[in-house]
Amino acid sequence: MIILRNFFSLLFIFNCSLQAQDQPVIEHQDHAVLKSSEIIIRNFIIQGNKKTKPYIVGRELVFQKNAPYSISAILTGLQRSRQNLMNTALFVDASVCITNWYNDSMDILVDVKERWYYFPLPYLKPADRNWNVWLNDYGLNPNRVNYGLKFLGKNITGRNDKLNIWLINGYTQRATLKYYNPFSDNALRHGWGFDFSYSRNREMNHNTIDNKQVFYKDENKFIRKQVYVGGVYSYRKGSVARHYLKLGYQLESIADTVAALNSNYLGSSATRVSFPELRYTYQYFDVNYIPYPTKGKTIEIDFLRRGGINNKVNLSQLYIHFGKYFPLPNKFYFSSIAEGHIRVPFDQPYFNQYMLGYNDAYLRGLEYYVVDGVAGGFVRNTVGKQLFAYTLKTGLRSKTYAAVPFRFYLKAYGDLGYVYNKNNYKINMLNNKMLYTGGIGLDIISIYDVVLRIEYSFNQLNQNGLFVHKADTKN
Repeated sequence: MIILRNFFSLLFIFNCSLQAQDQPVIEHQDHAVLKSSEIIIRNFIIQGNKKTKPYIVGRELVFQKNAPYSISAILTGLQRSRQNLMNTALFVDASVCITNWYNDSMDILVDVKERWYYFPLPYLKPADRNWNVWLNDYGLNPNRVNYGLKFLGKNITGRNDKLNIWLINGYTQRATLKYYNPFSDNALRHGWGFDFSYSRNREMNHNTIDNKQVFYKDENKFIRKQVYVGGVYSYRKGSVARHYLKLGYQLESIADTVAALNSNYLGSSATRVSFPELRYTYQYFDVNYIPYPTKGKTIEIDFLRRGGINNKVNLSQLYIHFGKYFPLPNKFYFSSIAEGHIRVPFDQPYFNQYMLGYNDAYLRGLEYYVVDGVAGGFVRNTVGKQLFAYTLKTGLRSKTYAAVPFRFYLKAYGDLGYVYNKNNYKINMLNNKMLYTGGIGLDIISIYDVVLRIEYSFNQLNQNGLFVHKADTKN
């Protein structure tokens, strides 16, 4: 046992030194001796958590107290437990190690570095779909900027709960209140939340022509108003699979002028619709790092039902996402991501047809365009390599922020997409045809899940350009 402990200790020290750099599994981890020897996990020792409840940290560990594990399983479990902790978005860094090994039992030591959880931030952001559109199509027009105050509260009670309050002015006037508690029961599986938002605009996108958004503005009055109120129930048994059930009610109204410009915006020349909304979402995140995965897979299935009996709105939508990430030798990786939508019936009002070009659903190289429709999707393929990692010494007397890590990835990519539109394809050249783009880029990753993408892309229209994105992540 002493010889075995010394052998394992060498492997363990090597493992701890590599955790923060997200290295592959240790070479001798599956040695027969390590698989056949069993050790009992006595206790979890958790430190560094000033705000986060110990049981919130403990639920992400793959071990059970007083249970026997092979040494090979412990090595794998240490890596998986740290991965789970980092994917909670609660910590700047975390380490999971062994301690107090005596005879055939040991403790697990967890050391976390907590983030700042409260951000009362001034808000200043273009209203357009991305920075490239704001620069290229509108010349950095300051009238197309939203400003105000956002209070972002995470881990409010130490249970990984979130509270967001937005008070936004400028292009869009918006007030939002959101709260979500993922672990409201003793078993730490069931969660709940609520969501309220109100917004209004003097300018709005009322149509798409030549795959460009067409806007109408009235300086004297608000021409669009939206109200949404809803609640959510969630279930999460382990660490990788999550279920959400949302029920809400939405009201949308537009000015008579907008309905005259596009009678199909809300459908049948309507200027006001209200409807219930039911949504079920399944998420599966089995990856090494959710904001920038290079190993594992992701699955998301989303079913949305808008409208009800005798309601003007009638939409059933199915969305499927699948991502596969392959680590390769010499810090290379390959990823393939596929997403698909279908909306029935195919005759949908304009506000139910947004598809490519919005949020994170776009082809790299077609950022200046939108492709609306009722069925379609895309595939993104990327091969990348970590060029180097750099740690910036801040000079702060802080265990958490004395050093800020950066990772730099060089990549090449190719994307394919297709969107079917039953009605408007004659005035939008990118509908109902295969779309393809490609390019090269540099990704920069740092703390707080910051991912900055700098990309030089080409498309089938013989256009090319430099595009910058700050990736938004869901957790």
